Amino acid sequence: PGVIALFENPWWVGAVASNWWAANRAVEAMKPAFNSPDEPLSSDTINAALAGALETDEGVRAYERGDVGEAYATTPTYRAHYSVGVAPSAPLETLTATARITGDRLEVWAPVQAIALARAAAARASGLPEGQVTIYPMLVGGGYGRKLETAAIEQAVMMTAQVKRPVQLVWSRVEETMQDGFRPPAAASISASMGEGGRITGWQARIATPATVSQVTSRLAGAADPSGKSDPAMADGAVPPYDIPSVAIDLLPADTGLRTGFWRSGAHSYTAFFTESFIDELARKAGIEPLSFRMQMLGGNTRLAQCLSTAAALGGWDGGGAGSRMGLAAHSAFGSHIGLLIEAEFDALRRVRVNRAVAAVDCGRVVNPTIVSQLIEGGIMHGIAAAAGRPIAFQGGLPSAKDFSDLGLPRLADSPEVSVEIIPSQEPPGGVTELGVPPVAPALANALFASTGRRLRTLPLGGAR
Repeated sequence: PGVIALFENPWWVGAVASNWWAANRAVEAMKPAFNSPDEPLSSDTINAALAGALETDEGVRAYERGDVGEAYATTPTYRAHYSVGVAPSAPLETLTATARITGDRLEVWAPVQAIALARAAAARASGLPEGQVTIYPMLVGGGYGRKLETAAIEQAVMMTAQVKRPVQLVWSRVEETMQDGFRPPAAASISASMGEGGRITGWQARIATPATVSQVTSRLAGAADPSGKSDPAMADGAVPPYDIPSVAIDLLPADTGLRTGFWRSGAHSYTAFFTESFIDELARKAGIEPLSFRMQMLGGNTRLAQCLSTAAALGGWDGGGAGSRMGLAAHSAFGSHIGLLIEAEFDALRRVRVNRAVAAVDCGRVVNPTIVSQLIEGGIMHGIAAAAGRPIAFQGGLPSAKDFSDLGLPRLADSPEVSVEIIPSQEPPGGVTELGVPPVAPALANALFASTGRRLRTLPLGGAR
């Protein structure tokens, strides 16, 4: 009852009804079946694609200084492998759009992060020139890349064109979760050589991951999918912020077959995990306390050094010895710098529990310190949700997660005490919206190592129970 029209397209089905409940029940009753490749997407195929990419030499050198080969020939070399699974956007508001055609004019109300892209997509879907399309940007309802996507806008436009009346389209939570533009999975093989006094003389990171930025850009422009091609942006943040004479960063494109999307802090969210986790490992191998190990290599990045030492001092850094439950991480990005101390442990049910997070930030000149603190706090919680949540598996082309309850997101009762110290600076202002995310995963992994003696090299850490 209440159903007005049904829609069937190669990639989606939909329904228009007098109310959302009737429309959603109609879509469920349609029981759509979609053709899948001969080998449907699964966790095994994704992992195989990443592993295969790491074994090839078909990537590009994203960054190089010095001679890593020479450094490796003269000092002991250490290696480790890391991997990260997909991370969901999980916006509070699902994809949605309202469309209306009046004569030769199209109007669209939608939460958008790129108005020009949304307008172009609406024009393509309607067949109207962009000059006859008006976009009304609404409150974004949770963005960080997810509301760049225009699928709901295109669908609403196609529906309103057929039924000849305004249409408000809202994706269900299940559909939003299953069709998320996930942060891409990635795998890394990192090696380093250490000389006397624990000084790192050479560093090489080989990173395999899909070409997400190119994929999203092409998708939003209605162009061909460039999967399998190299995408330099997917190695952002991989260059260590330390004084290391020889550094090489290799990016290896992996065609996983997975639709990926923009995510808060982008590649920094996993490259920081690779770098700061391995730095912590090297400190332990050298027998040097992790803070001192980092500080001896930060002479060329005094702003980051101050952030790290400030966070350690304010957080009561105890050296990170066995049973301390404290971990450190530092990261420079977006023209800003952050040092982070996290105190964490596994609780009685073997769930990751973060008790405290202390951050020190240098983002240059600050106009509104309250907003800076709020953005860093939100970024830290965003990072905790991704690093400590449940892993998402894929089988038969579909993800295991169907709802918020499947993601293991932190609730208020699970949220730690978060402290943010803003370091006064007269340097040009830098970015802070995404700065709080990257150091969380490595600081958390390093804290869990201090607590348990177990080195976790796979994100999310919640899968390590």
